[in-house]
Formats: sequence, C-alpha cells, structure tokens
Amino acid sequence: MTDLNLAAYARMGIANPVSEEAILAMLDQTDLKPGERGAELGCGNAEVARLLARRGLTVLAVDRGEAMADLARARVVEAGLSDRIEVVAAEAGAAAEAAGPFRLIAALGTTQLGDFGQLSGWLEPGGWLLWGDIFWHQAPTVPVPGLDYDTDAGWRRRGAEAGLRLVDARISPEAEWEAYVAALTAATAAWVEANPDDPARSQIAARAAALVALYGPASRATLGFGLYLFRRP
Repeated sequence: MTDLNLAAYARMGIANPVSEEAILAMLDQTDLKPGERGAELGCGNAEVARLLARRGLTVLAVDRGEAMADLARARVVEAGLSDRIEVVAAEAGAAAEAAGPFRLIAALGTTQLGDFGQLSGWLEPGGWLLWGDIFWHQAPTVPVPGLDYDTDAGWRRRGAEAGLRLVDARISPEAEWEAYVAALTAATAAWVEANPDDPARSQIAARAAALVALYGPASRATLGFGLYLFRRP
C-alpha cells in the first residue's frame, strides 16, 4: 500500500529541511575525487545520491523498502545516472557492512542509524560522514515515541565518542524549513488529486497534515535540523 513517503517523495527533491546548496558546501570541504565510492543510507528518493554522483562518485543507495528503492531507481534513470548509482533494497547496516568501506557515507533523516561507531566502521581511514537529522533544542524529560532525536550537542558528541573529527556543522535556517514544508504539502496535494480512488488517500492526507503541523513555525523553539560533516582519522 502507498504510504506518505512514497506519495510525496516522487514529487520532491531533498526530503529533509536542508538545501542542495548546503550539502554541496559541505562536499566542497572534502578531498573526494571522481571515481571514489560513496553510499547514501536510507536514500528515499535518492536525491542526495544523485548529488554525489554528479560530483563524480560511484554511489550505493540503500533503502529498506522495495517500493521506495523502485522509486529511487526510477529517479536515477530519469537523471541519466544509472552508470554511477546502484540502488538496493536492504537494511542499511547490512548493506554497508557487506559493500563497505566507503570514502563517504551520507545519511540524512535516518535517526535509527545513529550508532556512529558503526558508521565509522563502514568508512575508509580518512573517509567522510555527512550526517543530517532533526535535533531537540532541549531533550524532553519524557521520551516522545517516534521522535528519537538527539540534541545538537548530542549528535556532535556521538561523533566524538566514535573517534570522528567534526569538520563543519550547520543549522538549517527557517527558510529551509519553510521550503521543506511547502514541498511536502504540494507533493502530497498533487498525489491526492491524482489518486482519487486510492484507499490510502485520506490516511496519507492526514499524515501529511500532522507532519506539517509538527514541522511548522511553532516547532522552531523545540526542533532544529543539523547537517554535520565528520572525518574518520
């Protein structure tokens, strides 16, 4: 059955509140060379994998859902990047363990992959980790089910504890949150209009509305989005 991600991601770019320019600025700080191997874990629509491939990397894009992997493959073909990106449907950890190590791992919006010790182990010495995720401005005293984010300091600390050196960090400005929410809203509305008979239509619209409320301006005092570039020694 279609879920919100499948419905929306086909019509979105980067499915996180961060800009392409911000990611490229991080990549500009690396010594990555054309032909080196990268991975996008939890790739969704593979938009970040496409950015990496355009920089000359050979990329493994991994998503655990076969339907999402199919969407990613279609986006890769559409971009003419099939010779540089392989998309697989698998658990990200198992795929990275089997195919690594990599010169770069990109993982955005993949909170469940937040074991930085494992991530470091899938990198070559001197390799790079581009991590992006939502964070709490202040960790809640009572855990919130489904929102297992860390704080900004917590994401940084995880890298340090795994022996990774933080090269740069960036907090998404309000404009990038607004662009993400607008893209999610527009993509969902387009899917709902195009699929009037889909049994998941009402559920997907309701889920999108809930996310728009969660990630809207009222949440800026509670939630942020950080992009972090780490390097393995």
